[in-house]
Order: sequence, then structure tokens, then C-alpha cells
Amino acid sequence: MVSAGPSPEAVAHVPGQESGGRRLSWPVLLLILAAVTSSSLSALSLFHLLALRAEVEGLRAGVFHRREETLQQMSSSYRTRSRSSSPHHPESQTRLPFIRERSVSTGPENTGKTSNTILWDYLYLFDMLKEFALEPHTGIPWQEVLRRGSALEAESDSILVREEGYYFVYSQVYYMDTMFAMGHVVTRKKRNVVGDEAQHVTLFRCIQDMNPVYLYNTCYTGGIVKLEVGDMVELLIPHSTANISLDGDSSFLGAYRLV
Repeated sequence: MVSAGPSPEAVAHVPGQESGGRRLSWPVLLLILAAVTSSSLSALSLFHLLALRAEVEGLRAGVFHRREETLQQMSSSYRTRSRSSSPHHPESQTRLPFIRERSVSTGPENTGKTSNTILWDYLYLFDMLKEFALEPHTGIPWQEVLRRGSALEAESDSILVREEGYYFVYSQVYYMDTMFAMGHVVTRKKRNVVGDEAQHVTLFRCIQDMNPVYLYNTCYTGGIVKLEVGDMVELLIPHSTANISLDGDSSFLGAYRLV
């Protein structure tokens, strides 16, 4: 009696099916493993990013808070020290009246005798009291030193925009004053005002602490803004008087067109 058993074809076919099934499952497992790993790494990176952002915000708030406290503490002490130390700085006392006298007596025929500074690249400055935002400001009439093209031109103590576009506006003032803090604002006077828009817009603001012993510090600003035809760009110091350096490499205002 011969027992019936599986044929050689059937026996050989079963391992082939298992091997084919394994070959199909490994790519799927690899894809699943890669997806899980990628998701885990993304979640971990997002967690670290959020933690770092929260830490940066906390540090920034702490720095601002400490700076405000320091400025409040220094304001009273600096004013007292500056009054007591002002007799030891005759230059800071005599230079400012000189600037103020020039701003009153200098006419258009004498402005060309001053030093250099910057418009579209380089101008020069005097002291002139102006009103801005209902507060006294010191304006700086610049002398044009370098100009290229027709997009910008000097207009009194401002930069007049002749062509609309995006401009890089930059400025610096070298302060030699006894105030505890000095700085300036760069403003845009719009030619076209729509509705309740303000005609004067502050583009950049700069402030520096002044050392009561070494009364020298510079304040620089720079950035990209969009200006329209007829707009005026001006630099103002938010004090009724200001003692500043008149050297062309120390105080300047300028702009150049990007597009």
C-alpha cells in the first residue's frame, strides 16, 4: 500500500510563497519605521524650538525690565553728576553755543563753508530748534557732499525723494553731551496723506547711554523703507539742545535706492 503524500511541486511551492511574502513585508516595515522616526524627530525638534523661543522671550523681557530699571536709577544720578562735572568739560559748554549761533546767523551763502557729512551719501549738520510731535527737537541742516543719480536730492535740512522705490536709509550722530541718554529719530514726512493717516512717520529710532565721565558716544540706525515721490526724510534729536560732533565721519545722514 502506497500512501498519498504531497507532490514535489506542492512542497516546493509553499516555501516560495513564504519567501515572497517576506520580501513584500520588509519594504513596508522599513517605510513605517522611517515614518515613525521622522515624526519623532520632527516632534522633538519642534519641542526644542518652542522651548528655546520661550527662553529667548523670557530673557528679552528680563533684559528690557532691567534696562528700564537701570535707566530710571541712572537718570537722577547722571543729572547730578553731569551738573557737577560740567565745569571740567569746557569743550562741551562752548561748542553747543557755537552751533546754535551758526544756526541763527548762517545763511545759504555760508552753508558751503562747513565740513562734510551725508545725503544720498554725505551731508553736514548744524543745530536748529524745531517742533515735532508737540515736543522741541533739534534739527540738523545738512550740506550735500556726494550725490549720484536723480532719485534723491537735498532739500533744506531733509532728503527729498524724486523717484518712488525701496531705499536703504542710514544715519549716525556723534554725541558729546552731559545728558544721561542721547539719541535721534529718522522721520518720513508724507506728501500724500489718506484719511486719518499721520503725515509724519518715525522710520527709525536710536538711543545711547552717556557716560558721565567720558561724554562721547555714537548712535547709528539703518534700514530699508519704501518712499514715494515728494516724501521728505529728516533726522531729529528729541532735545531742545544737543552737543554733537561736526566731523563728517562722525555725524551723517544718507540713503540710496535699491529698486
